[in-house]
Amino acid sequence: MDLKNKIIVVTGGSQGFGRALAKVFQAESANVVIASHNESELKKTAKELSVDFFLADVTSAKVLEQFGAFAVNKYGAIDIWINNAGIQIAPSRTEKVDMEKLRRLFEVNFFGYFHGCQTALRIMKKQNAGTIINVNSTAGLDGKPELSAYCSSKFAIKGLTETIRKEVTGSKIKILAIYPGGMQTDIYREKYPADIKEYMTVESVAEKVLANLKTKNPEQDLIIKRPKV
Repeated sequence: MDLKNKIIVVTGGSQGFGRALAKVFQAESANVVIASHNESELKKTAKELSVDFFLADVTSAKVLEQFGAFAVNKYGAIDIWINNAGIQIAPSRTEKVDMEKLRRLFEVNFFGYFHGCQTALRIMKKQNAGTIINVNSTAGLDGKPELSAYCSSKFAIKGLTETIRKEVTGSKIKILAIYPGGMQTDIYREKYPADIKEYMTVESVAEKVLANLKTKNPEQDLIIKRPKV
């Protein structure tokens, strides 16, 4: 896929992996629009990368519809919609998970993706073309001790992704998933892993995503594991 002049929107695009994705796409001369609920970080990143921005809380279906409308009104279409905004809570045994934090995690990690997919699908079905990319995690492939909350949200995204993929079979809409291993981001702010310096950089993972998209037939499920030390 040639990304030049493609219209690409990224949720959670003000920092971390979302920012890294926006940067590599902008370097390919794509028209990038990032969204985030953090207004100061959003404006800062948009200025630094010379991309468009939209203040959005992904837990609101209405706001994500407005985000999609903003991009379409400005550029006439959306070629790639990337659901990326996500949070993490501190690891703990399942019986000790805080229910309020669990509900908040699902509001962002799952419902945020569901709202994004709904908005993108409505737009792309009118266009009869487009690509939705759901940024998942290797935690969405295998259960991990003390990560029942996070893994559950990521497994839910996997189910959503695979279901939509089957629903659009035969159309010109593509549904891709990315499953990166641990990356050096602030998603772990409640409790950073002791070995986080051994995690992948967001830039290196973004480059792999870009390389996959630029192939003739991108992998539908791109698994990016940490190199073994």
